[in-house]
Amino acid sequence: MSRRTEKTHKIIQTTIRLLSQEGAGGLTMRKIAKLADIRLSNLQYYYKDKNALLEATIQDYFRQNEAEISQQIAQLPKDIEFIALLSLLLEQSLVSGSSSERCAMFREIWALATKNPKIDELVRLHYKKHNDWLVEQFAPYSQQTDLIVSILMPYIEGYSLMGNAIPVNKKDLIAHLLKMVHPYC
Repeated sequence: MSRRTEKTHKIIQTTIRLLSQEGAGGLTMRKIAKLADIRLSNLQYYYKDKNALLEATIQDYFRQNEAEISQQIAQLPKDIEFIALLSLLLEQSLVSGSSSERCAMFREIWALATKNPKIDELVRLHYKKHNDWLVEQFAPYSQQTDLIVSILMPYIEGYSLMGNAIPVNKKDLIAHLLKMVHPYC
C-alpha cells in the first residue's frame, strides 16, 4: 500500500468512526485531523473541504459494504434454494438501527443526503447499483427478480429505523415476507 493510500485510508476510517459515533454534527476537519494524527493542512491536501471528505468517505463506505456482501454471497452453497437464500439475506439484513454501527452510519449518510445534493446523488446511485446487482445475483433463481428486490429492499432499509417498534417478531416477519415473494420465485 502506498503512503498516500495509507494516509487516505486512515483519514476515511477515522471519518467513518467519528460519523457513526458522534454524527455529522460533531465532524470537523480539525477534529478528523487530530484523530487521524495529521496536520489540518495535510488533511486539506487530500480533501479540500468537509464536503469532499464526506463524499470520499461515503463512496468508500459503500465500497466496503458491497465487498462484504459479495463475500457473504460467495460463501453460500452453490445449490442453495432461492427461498433459503432470501431467508438468509433477510435474517442478516433485518437489523434494528439501535443495535448496529452500520445502521448508525447509514442514518448519518441519509441525513447528510437531505442537505447535500452531491451526497444525495451518491446515495441514489449506490442504491441503484446495489439493487441492479441483487437483481443480477438472483437472476438464476427467478424470472422476476426485479420485483422481488423492489419488494424487499425498501422493507430492509425501513426496518433499521423502526424494526424494534413493530408488533411482529423478526422470525414471523421473515416468514411472511417470504410468503409475499414466493409466487415470484
